[in-house]
Amino acid sequence: MKALLLLSVTALLFLSGCASAVKRHELAQKHLNKDVNCDKASADIATLESHKSTTREKWVNGVASVLPTSILLNVILGEFGSRAAIATGAFDETVERKIKAIESGCMLVDSQADLMLVKQ
Repeated sequence: MKALLLLSVTALLFLSGCASAVKRHELAQKHLNKDVNCDKASADIATLESHKSTTREKWVNGVASVLPTSILLNVILGEFGSRAAIATGAFDETVERKIKAIESGCMLVDSQADLMLVKQ
C-alpha cells in the first residue's frame, strides 16, 4: 500500500514538472497555424524558438508517455499526443519548419551565408 502511494505521489510530481512543456506546446500550436506576417517575422521567430523543448523536457515527457499510470492519466487529460510529440522531437521539427517558412517567405535568410569562399 505504501509503495503504491509513493509511486502515485512520485508520478504526480514527475508529471507536474513537465506540464509547462505541454502548455507551451499548446500555445505554440496557435503560432504554428498563424499566417506569415513579414512585419512581425523576427518576433514570431523568437516566440517559436522559445517554444522549443529542452533535452530534459523531451526525456521527462518520453518517460511520461510510456509509464502505464502516466499513459492513463495523459489520455484522460488529453495530453498524450503532446507529450509524445515533445518526446520524439516531432514538435521541434514542426517548429523548425515554420521558422524556415517564415525566413524564406520574408527573405530573412542571409544570402552571404550560402556563398562558398574559394581560395584563389
